[in-house]
Amino acid sequence: MRKTHILLTTIALLFTVLASAQVQRDSVKVYFRQGQSQFEPFFNGNVRRLNDFTNRAKALQRDEQVTLDRVMVIASASPEGAAEVNERLAYNRAQNIADYLHQNFTFDQNAFEVYFNDLDWDQFQRLVEEDHYVPMRWELLSLIRERDLRRIKVERFQRAWDYLMDNIFPEMRSTLVVFEYKTAEMREAQAREALAKAEAEAAEAEVRLQEEIRRQEEQQQVRTYTPPPLPDDDEDDFDLDLSEAYPWSFYLKSNILPWILLDANLGIEFEMGRHLSLSIPVFYTALDWFNVRTKFRVIGTQPELRLWFRDDFSGPFLAAHGTFGYYNIALPQMDFRIQDRDGTTPAYGAGLNFGWKFRLDRHHADRLGLEFSFGGGWLHLDYDAFYNVENGRYSASQVKDYFGPDHAAVSLTYRFGK
Repeated sequence: MRKTHILLTTIALLFTVLASAQVQRDSVKVYFRQGQSQFEPFFNGNVRRLNDFTNRAKALQRDEQVTLDRVMVIASASPEGAAEVNERLAYNRAQNIADYLHQNFTFDQNAFEVYFNDLDWDQFQRLVEEDHYVPMRWELLSLIRERDLRRIKVERFQRAWDYLMDNIFPEMRSTLVVFEYKTAEMREAQAREALAKAEAEAAEAEVRLQEEIRRQEEQQQVRTYTPPPLPDDDEDDFDLDLSEAYPWSFYLKSNILPWILLDANLGIEFEMGRHLSLSIPVFYTALDWFNVRTKFRVIGTQPELRLWFRDDFSGPFLAAHGTFGYYNIALPQMDFRIQDRDGTTPAYGAGLNFGWKFRLDRHHADRLGLEFSFGGGWLHLDYDAFYNVENGRYSASQVKDYFGPDHAAVSLTYRFGK
């Protein structure tokens, strides 16, 4: 990408030099849909602009006083995708427009040049500078000037990213076609200017040569060569960075409340887009509470599909959860111990919950978080009841449906990936 950026910068400088040589140009911009490289004539007014441009270019080709100097096709992509994907996308866009030009014009193939770039930083900066309605505009411009695409994608600036997607990135999904040409008068003037420039450069070279000969005669010493210092191995220290391996974040988490009941638990949560995530916890305990009449043995899970109101996965969220688990529960005030029927009939159910997530290290690695959530729903129970004494005998079997609170969590989370 750096080589392509240097090449485009060279083209911009070339434009300035050619302007002084009286080269004229005509251009047109063609737009593409997000993630698409196929040329669509009726998208965003392409056919109207391209037809006008084609008519002007063909008229120039028919003019005997006009000589086509070169044709440039310059393509780029918007930055929301990976660099490799964007570079391939820009290449395909440039080639598709080049094929269109080959079908509609006849010109010297040596005058035809194609350039492509995964991201035109200068255009990105100019568009943001010109649009005063971009949210968090100054912070975004600072990252653009630093060419820090990773932080722009990771932080996403919440509302700013949505604004860029709707108002800035569509302008960057484009291909620019430039025709450069000269008239007969321009060619004669350019030839005279080139001759004068060559004569001036030859005179300057002769002066420099004479000065170098004089210095060599005055300095009869052997020049020594000092090799550059070897690189410091410490500069290549290993840095564990999972951002490229995991383009979306995932979280390890644990609910503090069940640990009070000696219920070990661990969960994992995956991001699914910019506002959805899937959380899957697992709970397990096989311990009695000091005696056989007090126990809360469970093994189960309560997965949640979460809808986040912010695209950085913090703040408020709504969730739909399901419940599935085996259980063996007894309390001193209970006459009976209850256990899922035959030990093979788990409880199951579903419900809704609401929560809020706080970032605990926002100004550092931004990885540690704290969640609070509470909810309720329906739970279907099919269980055997035993007298709540040691080795209590079987009493009865029952089926019940419970409606009420079924979820409470105060969880610590740690984020991996972007």
